[in-house]
Amino acid sequence: MASAEQETALRLVAKPPGRTAVRLRSVFRQLRANPLAFVGTVIVLVFLLMAVFGPVIAPYGPEDQSGDLRQPPSALHLFGTDNLGRDVFSRVLVGSRDIVSLAGFGTVIAVVIGTAVGLTVTYEGGWIEELTMRLMDSMLSLPAGMLALLLLGAVGPSRESVLLVIIIVYIPIVARVVRSVVLDIKTRGFVDAARLRGERRFYVLTREILPSVIPTLVV
Repeated sequence: MASAEQETALRLVAKPPGRTAVRLRSVFRQLRANPLAFVGTVIVLVFLLMAVFGPVIAPYGPEDQSGDLRQPPSALHLFGTDNLGRDVFSRVLVGSRDIVSLAGFGTVIAVVIGTAVGLTVTYEGGWIEELTMRLMDSMLSLPAGMLALLLLGAVGPSRESVLLVIIIVYIPIVARVVRSVVLDIKTRGFVDAARLRGERRFYVLTREILPSVIPTLVV
């Protein structure tokens, strides 16, 4: 009986780690080998934690006013106070949720739309690609800050307008990046083989070309 229990314990101890653990270890090794990537990851995680727990751990309300106007950083106010006596540190913690949600959600939508546009029009080619890319070039010819201000002035300041501006500003950037990759990938042999097999356009775009585009999008 004891030997059977020992064998069971040994099997549990010698059980190989799961795929998730292996992937996490691999990611950690890669980050440790690249100090800049490690620092960037830590900063992003800090901002995400601020967005999740900021309103809970904020020492004051974001709109709470006091008689301490324009105070420098201190034990009571880590980031000081503004001209209305509001605690800047609390406002940063609470506001980080909106910043992360707006920027993150807007970027995700822009990447999805820009990738779809870049894949489709570049694969099709012809006048559709020329017309779409010239439109993207005209948007990229304006500085991003100026374009954002023009759009905000046209639609008015609000959360929805900021989200819309982020999407519109980033779609041309993503589409151009995707186009540069698809121009090279669509002439490869495995794409021609998929066409000869009679695969549908959606299959070729998503299963043959998109995997080669994802590493560039991640960067």
